[in-house]
Amino acid sequence: DNNMANITTISIGSQLKSFATVSTICFGLSQSLAYIASSKTNGYILNKLAFISVSIQWVVYIFQASGLVFGNKRTEKFYDLTGALTFQSLSLLSVFLGDGLKKFGLRQKLLTSTVLIWSFRLGSFLFDRIKSEGGVDSRFNKVRPYLFEFWNYWTIQGLWVFLTSLPVLVLNDSTKTQPHLNIFDFVGLGIWLIGLSTEVLADNQKQIFKKNPSNKGKFINEGLWKLSRHPNYFGEIILWFGVFISASQGFERPGQWLSIISPIFVSFLLINISGIPLLEKSANKHWGSDDAYKKYKREVPVLIPFIGRRGDALF
Repeated sequence: DNNMANITTISIGSQLKSFATVSTICFGLSQSLAYIASSKTNGYILNKLAFISVSIQWVVYIFQASGLVFGNKRTEKFYDLTGALTFQSLSLLSVFLGDGLKKFGLRQKLLTSTVLIWSFRLGSFLFDRIKSEGGVDSRFNKVRPYLFEFWNYWTIQGLWVFLTSLPVLVLNDSTKTQPHLNIFDFVGLGIWLIGLSTEVLADNQKQIFKKNPSNKGKFINEGLWKLSRHPNYFGEIILWFGVFISASQGFERPGQWLSIISPIFVSFLLINISGIPLLEKSANKHWGSDDAYKKYKREVPVLIPFIGRRGDALF
């Protein structure tokens, strides 16, 4: 058993050191950004939300995923679902920890809805997918045997949820009456809608492709996947830029502009860390010597349809 062979390779001391580092960075970064972006007169709502975001992951990890409490097998089955529910929780708490719905402008209602709709769709899609794959996500194969290394991934998810939803959270932490919607609101919401539609369509096309037995062992190069090798990620990235553009029209203090970190962080994560590099590596392993795949890589942009870079570029 490979996992058993690997267990001795990361000592408990090394695990604890990396866990302490990751936790300090995640709590420190989210709390610092929350403090700078907070309205100060609203009871530091953003700091509470940053704390809640990581805490939800820890509670689920300790009581369910780690297997520590109930002796179940260590599992990531509820990882993505927990992330989605945390997005929903933070969005709703940002409304009700503040002045509640009565003082909410149309912009705040619309943008809170964008997060609720997006997270519900993605969470249910990913949960269905992991259930169909026996509750196993290969991203975690190397860390699952190690209690604290695996915990790091849950901690980082808490930071990801907080940073990603930050434009909406800071907007909901506004203290003044919101200005009326303007042209940039509609541009931002339009970009969000295009991004979400692209992501949903790309995910569905890939799901249908994979369910067809005649496609077993093949790579997808039809539908949106003819225009981009990762159209779902392209949709994901632009939808958060759309949310930021629209949310920024209601900002009332300089600190709120820090939430530009949201689309930048999402882009960085998908382009450099957890998205494209992993999938490109896996695709090269499967089809690297396949002439049709080589042609596909040469001709189809890695991310941005039509104008994006091709070949081995990540962006």
